Amino acid sequence: MAAELANKSAPLRVAVIGAGPGGLVLAQLLRHDERFQVTVYERGTLQGNGVSLVGFRILLASAVLDTLRLRLQPDVRDLVDRAVGTPHRQGNRVAFTDETLHVKCRLDVEISRTLNSVSRWRLRKALLSGHEEFLQFGRTYTSYEENGEGVKVNFADGETVHCDVLVGADGAGSRIRKQLLPNSTRSDSGVTVLYFKAPFTPETEAMLPWVSGSMTVVPRRSMVVAYYKNAEKPYGPYNLETIDPDDSFLMIGMGCYTNEFINQSKHPDEMTPEELKDECIARARGWHPLLQSILAIIIPRTVYISHIKTQDQIEPWQTGRVTILGDAAHSMTPYLGKGATNAIVDGMALAEALKQAEDNKEVVPRLAEYEASMLRRGFAAAKESMLVHHLVFAAGSTPWRAWFRNIFLYMWDFFTSHPPTPKDDPFPVSYSDKKEQRALV
Repeated sequence: MAAELANKSAPLRVAVIGAGPGGLVLAQLLRHDERFQVTVYERGTLQGNGVSLVGFRILLASAVLDTLRLRLQPDVRDLVDRAVGTPHRQGNRVAFTDETLHVKCRLDVEISRTLNSVSRWRLRKALLSGHEEFLQFGRTYTSYEENGEGVKVNFADGETVHCDVLVGADGAGSRIRKQLLPNSTRSDSGVTVLYFKAPFTPETEAMLPWVSGSMTVVPRRSMVVAYYKNAEKPYGPYNLETIDPDDSFLMIGMGCYTNEFINQSKHPDEMTPEELKDECIARARGWHPLLQSILAIIIPRTVYISHIKTQDQIEPWQTGRVTILGDAAHSMTPYLGKGATNAIVDGMALAEALKQAEDNKEVVPRLAEYEASMLRRGFAAAKESMLVHHLVFAAGSTPWRAWFRNIFLYMWDFFTSHPPTPKDDPFPVSYSDKKEQRALV
């Protein structure tokens, strides 16, 4: 924004609804610029919601992480660095397997190997740095009123605020999107994924089915095993009752169609954490003992239930002074782990668009450019994510389809170039070999 706006005009007032990764990135990139007055309104609390994904991990591409670091203030950058987990020496390498842990396909191309495992909890703490100056908790947004002068934002407590730009960073169920685009729709995949944490110790690290994790696919079901390894404290206690959000952890996700839970006595949302753990263990009967052993140590109170819904394609709209980012615009399946990455990219792109506006009159054209780019990028990622979702569930909807799916995975693996697997990384995992390796360190 030109010097004229900084010297002759009041700061541009930016109100952000929702303190997720995208909204917080936007706030951090604007709050030190005197041309802006940014405020984030969050209905939750500083500690977050105990049953939300705030405590799990996300995957960030190195290019995105590097760009974010360059734009953040040094103190926040240092905290973000501390949220990045210690990677495997060969990078992020995962494999599709069947329930016997026979590898069907290795996902270890360059773009996959450069992904970083980042703690959502520690990233959130980093992006909340200095929150006293720009964030208000306990504020539940209800509606907005837009006119030629700006936007009036209404809250459940009866209070209102006025801003020049309103940003909906309020997640997949965005109230702002529903008012801005009342005809927009979301599709229910019919799949529910149960996420849990398990302790991360030298012994449980040895239980990882493959290098960085695995995606086990069987007809109409799936199991993901991954991990986050805190660089400052690689291993935590072996405690099956609770886990500190700052600690390293195994992450387990068990997916199946919601109406095909083994426990049919109640809806998944009504089940206790212990019942949900029992559900996962029951699904894995007859599977490889390693997978069953991992499920035996998941911590019930860490469960997060995710009913997978995706945003249907949104076409560009008449741009005003209300916009959206992240899941509020293009929610996608969890496969490929691109949701949080795209929210962060949206936050950076929106901040850049606002900074490029020469004056208040240029804000709307810049927002239009941002929205066009955001929709293209976001829905491209959503389509890629849905392809993997279909590969797991639609292509595995019957035993015969699953058989053909596995043939396809074998062929994909065969024609893809892979880095060599070190001789000291056997598969399936060998506990004795891992123990000997640790003794040599």
